[in-house]
Amino acid sequence: MLRFILLFFFAILFVPTIAQVREVRGVVRDARSNERLPFVSIAANEGETGTTTNLDGEYQLRHSHPISSIRFSYVGYNPQIVYPDSAGALNIYLQPVAARLEEVVIMSGENPAHRIVRLANRNRQLHKLDNLQAYTYRSYNKFILSASPQQEIDVNKAATLSAADSSFLKMRNMLNRQHLFLSESITDYAYLKPNNHKETILATRVSGLQQPNFGIVAVEARDFSVYDDMPVFFGKHYLSPLSTGSTSKYDFILEETSVVGQDTTFIISYKPERGRNFEGLKGLLYINSNGWAVQNIIAESAADDKRGIKLQQQYKLINGRQWFPTELDVEITIPQIQLRGHQPYGLIRTYITNINLSPNLKRADFGVIALHQEPDAHLQPDSFWQQYRSDSLSSLDLRTYQRLDSVGRADGLDRTIRTFEALASQQIPIGAVSLNLKRFLRISRFEGLRLGIGAHTNNRFSERFTIGGYWAYGFKDEKQKYGADASFILHQPSEFTLAATFFEDVLEPGGRRLPFKPQNTLFNFRSPVLTNLDYTTHSSVALSGRLLRYVQLQTMLRKEQRHPTLGITSTEDQPSVFNITEASAGFRFAYGEHLIQQFGMTMPVATHYPTLWLQYTRGINGLLNGDYSYNKLDARVEASFRQRSIGLTSITLAGGLVQGNAPFVGLYNGFGSYHHDYKVYAGEGFETMGPYDFFSDRYAALFFKQDFGKLLFRTRYFQPTLAVVTNVGFGDLNKPLSQLGEASYQTMQKGFYESGLLLNNIISSTFTGVGIGAFYRYGPYALDSTKDNLKFKLTMTFAF
Repeated sequence: MLRFILLFFFAILFVPTIAQVREVRGVVRDARSNERLPFVSIAANEGETGTTTNLDGEYQLRHSHPISSIRFSYVGYNPQIVYPDSAGALNIYLQPVAARLEEVVIMSGENPAHRIVRLANRNRQLHKLDNLQAYTYRSYNKFILSASPQQEIDVNKAATLSAADSSFLKMRNMLNRQHLFLSESITDYAYLKPNNHKETILATRVSGLQQPNFGIVAVEARDFSVYDDMPVFFGKHYLSPLSTGSTSKYDFILEETSVVGQDTTFIISYKPERGRNFEGLKGLLYINSNGWAVQNIIAESAADDKRGIKLQQQYKLINGRQWFPTELDVEITIPQIQLRGHQPYGLIRTYITNINLSPNLKRADFGVIALHQEPDAHLQPDSFWQQYRSDSLSSLDLRTYQRLDSVGRADGLDRTIRTFEALASQQIPIGAVSLNLKRFLRISRFEGLRLGIGAHTNNRFSERFTIGGYWAYGFKDEKQKYGADASFILHQPSEFTLAATFFEDVLEPGGRRLPFKPQNTLFNFRSPVLTNLDYTTHSSVALSGRLLRYVQLQTMLRKEQRHPTLGITSTEDQPSVFNITEASAGFRFAYGEHLIQQFGMTMPVATHYPTLWLQYTRGINGLLNGDYSYNKLDARVEASFRQRSIGLTSITLAGGLVQGNAPFVGLYNGFGSYHHDYKVYAGEGFETMGPYDFFSDRYAALFFKQDFGKLLFRTRYFQPTLAVVTNVGFGDLNKPLSQLGEASYQTMQKGFYESGLLLNNIISSTFTGVGIGAFYRYGPYALDSTKDNLKFKLTMTFAF
C-alpha cells in the first residue's frame, strides 16, 4: 500500500511538470541534406506565440502558458507538427516537397501578395535605418572560406583512381578537418543623421596571421536595404521588390501565412516576371503585419551571373518601436573557379547586439575616417571574444586556426601580407624604402617604351617624413627623365603636408592639372594618343591638407621651364622655351565622402553626391625668372546618379578661363582622345578629336554618359551592357597663337559635338570585359567625309 501511495504521489507531482512545457529549443534541418534551415516559421499552440529560426537554423521558444503543440513550416518543405512532452532540445527534420514543374497561375481578382507588398512599400520610410536620428550597436563578424565537392568518388576503387581523383580526395579529406581560411572581428558602429557614421574594429583574428592590420566588416550585407528603390550589393544595383511599382515587374506569390499572437507574418516569394528586362532579385520576403515591416529577407541575383551572391537578413523589433537587423549572412561563389574538384565559397556571418536607438551622439564625435582599427585589436583575450560569439568555435574552426597559424608562423605570412598590401598601393617595400611600381613601365606614342625605377622611404623610416626620387628612359625619344621629392606631415589628423618637388620630365601642352585628382597610370587609355609633349624642368613647394571634413585644400608655388615639341618655330618674338612661375590655390569638395583604413592604407569610399574641383592660378612675371603674367581659373564637377528605369547617368562639367599674357602651353587644348592608329576607348575627353586639334583660352565642356546596363538588351547567352555617350565643347581665343600657326588648330567657338554608342562586355569574364564602341562627330566641326566622322573603338571594363 505504501508503494502505491508513493507512486501515486510522484505521478501527481510529475504529470503537471511533463504537461507544462514552457520552453523549447533546438535546430531545424533539411531531412535529406542535413543542412540547417534559416527563417523557419514556428508557431506554438496554434499561434499563441511563435518565432523563427536564425541563420544557423537554431530556435528558442518561450511561452507564459504550457506549450502543447508546435508547428514548423518552411517554403518548399512539408510542415510538421510536434507535441513536446519535455523541456530541452527538440531538433526537427523537415522533408522537402517533391519538385514541382513551373506553372502559370491565373488568379481571379487581385493577387493577395500585391496588397501586402504595397502596404510594405507605403511604410518603408518608417523602417529605413537612415531615417533614425541616431543609433549604435556592436557586431560580431565571421568569415569562412571553404569548398564543397562537385563529384562523388568510390574510395574502394583506389587502384583505378586517376591523379585528379587522388587530388580530389586529398582536398576533401583536408576540408573535413579544417576550412581554407577563417577570420573573425568585433566592431562598434555608430550613426548620426544625416550622413555621419563610423565603425571601429575592436578585435580581429585572421588565420595564419599574428598581427593582422585588417578586420572583416559586413559592409555589403549591412548597407543593403530592401527599402531602397535601387539597393546596391557588391557594386551592383538591383531593383528592389519593395520599390514603387514593383508589382508590375515582379512575380509575387503568397507562399504561406503564419499567425503568432496578434501579428501575422506573410511569406512571399518573388522573382522578375517573364519578359521583364531589369537587374532584379529573387528570393523570399517575410513581411510582418506589425508596421508592415520586413522581418526576414532572402535575396540573390535573378540573372545567370558569373558569380553567385546570396544574402539573408533577419530583423527583430527593438524596444517595441523599430525593426532592426540582428543577423546578416552573405554567401559568395564563383562557378568558374574550381579547386581540385571542389567549388570554393565564402560565407560572411554577422550578429548584431547592444543595439541602442537613443545614443548621446553629436557631430563632433565623427571624423572623415569612417572605418579604423584599434592598435591592440589583434591582442584581445578569448574572454572578450566569447562575449559576442553566438556559439563557441567548432572543432573545425579551432583546427583551422591551429593549422594555419602554425603554417603562417613557419612561412612568415605576416610579411607576405605586408608585401601584398604594398603591391595593392603599387609599392614594393624593401626595409625602410619602397619601390614605386608606377615608375617601372609606361608606353606612349611620344616616348615609346619607357622603363624606369622609383623609390620612397616608408613608415619604417618615418611616419611623418618621406623622401624619394625616380629615373626613367624613353626608347623612342631617347631622353632620360628623373625627379626627386620630399614631404613632411605637419598635422596628421588634418593630413596637412608640406612637400617639395623637382623633376626633369614631360608634360602635356595645354593639359589640365587639378588638385587631388591624380592620373590613373594603370588604366590610363588616353596617354597613348599624345603625340607631342613638353620637356619640362619643374620645381615646386606645396602645402596641402583637409581644411574641413569634406574639403581638401592645396596651395602651391611652382617654377617651370618648358620646351614644347608641338610645331614650334623659334623666332626673336616667339621663343622655343617658356619660363613660367605660377602660384595656385585650389580645393576639392566631396560632400559625404568617407575614408577607411584597412590593409595599411587609407582609401576613399565613393560619395553619392557631386564632387567639385576649383583652382585659381596666377602667372607671375619677374618672380623666379618667370616671363608671363596672367590669371587662370579652372573648375570641374563630376556627378553620377542611378535611375531604376534607365540605369546609371554620369555627367562631367568642366571649364576654364585664362586672362593675360599666357604661353600656349598654359592654355587649354581640346582634350581630344583620338589617333588614327589607336582604337581604344579612352573614357575621358572627346573620342573623335585629336589631342591638339583645338586650343582655347576659355572653354566649357559637357561629358554625358548613360549606362543602361542590361536593361535594353539581354538574352540567355548574350548579355552585353549598352551605353550612350554625348560630348559637347565650346571654346575661344582672344588672340591667335602665332607659335603654332593658325592652320594647325581651331577654337571650338561654334561648338564641337560628338555622340557614341557603347556595347560593352561582348566578351566577358568574372572580372573583365571587352566590347566595341562607335562614335560620330557632327555639327560645325564635322569633317567633310561621313566615314571620317565615324570612329570605332574597343572598350574595356574592369570589376575592380
